[in-house]
Amino acid sequence: MEETANHSGIEQQETPVTETVTESIETPVETSPPQEEPRGIKVKYNKEERFVPEDEVPNWVQKGLNYDKVSEKAKEAERYQQILDRTAKFYGFETHEQYMEALEQAETDRRIQQEADRLGVPEEVIREYVQPLKSELDQLKQKDQQRAEADAIRQVEQQIASMEADAASYPDFTQHKAQVINLAAERGYSLEDAYKIVTYDSRIQTAQQQAQQEAIRKLQQNADSSTGALGADSPDTATGYMSMSPAERKAFRDAVKRGQTKGV
Repeated sequence: MEETANHSGIEQQETPVTETVTESIETPVETSPPQEEPRGIKVKYNKEERFVPEDEVPNWVQKGLNYDKVSEKAKEAERYQQILDRTAKFYGFETHEQYMEALEQAETDRRIQQEADRLGVPEEVIREYVQPLKSELDQLKQKDQQRAEADAIRQVEQQIASMEADAASYPDFTQHKAQVINLAAERGYSLEDAYKIVTYDSRIQTAQQQAQQEAIRKLQQNADSSTGALGADSPDTATGYMSMSPAERKAFRDAVKRGQTKGV
């Protein structure tokens, strides 16, 4: 009887060890391309630094130029203001407004003196009588001028309304109204003359069309009333116009329009 390797009489079996190898797959990390930095310049505006995109730089440059012009004019006005203030103080005035008022009064006094010398009367007479009278006359003249201008405007408005209502004499006045008024104002024409000038071409064209229509109408009347009585240039046929084909009739009408026939 054979002895087993162990004394318990139980045969032990060894379980084979299996090694599991896990392979780790590295996934590549997608990296976004570096963003391009915005192109532009940095400027100081109201004591603050600002970034100006490249496409907006011309606008900012123009604003800067405009600002420089305004600033230059402001500085120039300030210089004149300082000169005026210095001049006013030199002549004993507190402000330049007082100085300007004194200048205006001096000019008035000079005119009064000249008028008094011309008329041979004291200056007091001019101040008391003549000067107030001139002021009243100037005011009356101004009122008369305003009244005359108002009357002229009213007359023009009435004439425009009359021309709009007279469709027989001015059939297309409304269509050319603005041009007529502008021409009359710019050149000093009357509204009627301005209307004739503005509508000259259209009136000529209308007259030509009317003449052509009248010629065709007479042709049709002759064709209806008699045969062969269409004039010296009519076709030498027994039945005249009515015997023509449609193409021949059209050619004959065109000849009439061009004035190539002797009569209708």
